[in-house]
Amino acid sequence: MGNASGRVFVNVQAQNILAAGVAAGAIPLSFQAQLELANGTAAGSIDLAYGKTESSIAASTITSYDLSGSLTDAVGAAVVFARVSLIAIRNNRTTALAYLDMGPHATNGFGRLGTPTAGFGFWPADIAADADQGSIVAPGSWVVLHALAGVPLTNAASDILRVTTSAVVGATNGWDLLILGTSA
Repeated sequence: MGNASGRVFVNVQAQNILAAGVAAGAIPLSFQAQLELANGTAAGSIDLAYGKTESSIAASTITSYDLSGSLTDAVGAAVVFARVSLIAIRNNRTTALAYLDMGPHATNGFGRLGTPTAGFGFWPADIAADADQGSIVAPGSWVVLHALAGVPLTNAASDILRVTTSAVVGATNGWDLLILGTSA
């Protein structure tokens, strides 16, 4: 068992200003969530964390992350996930149309709904190739995916996460990636 733990805070606040009528004035809107991810392997806990900053990635490039085989942490220790609870990615490129597409790899894709355990996944399960599924991360934007119980994976069957850069010319694509989960 690993020794990672984590904390996630999301606090989005806005005001809708109505100039006239019975409801005139500032109407507050908010979305707040706080996750305490204690060390452990039960639902709502983590014991593994993987972080990576990628830079100078060419256009139309697929970068693969083997979640149960080839990841290492900052000190070189293997990070082998059994379940992934959270994936956060920030697109560091701001050029128009320089998006990232994150999702299951076409071979042994991770995170499809129903694979390997029915009911858990970040992306829909369909008959087509995994490459048509994913989350688009616009230039200068970020995406966070969270599954309380964690999305299970199977070594050499459903364990490859893919990040694909758009075809916008240049080798200046880059992103920050954080993956949290459990070893069992």
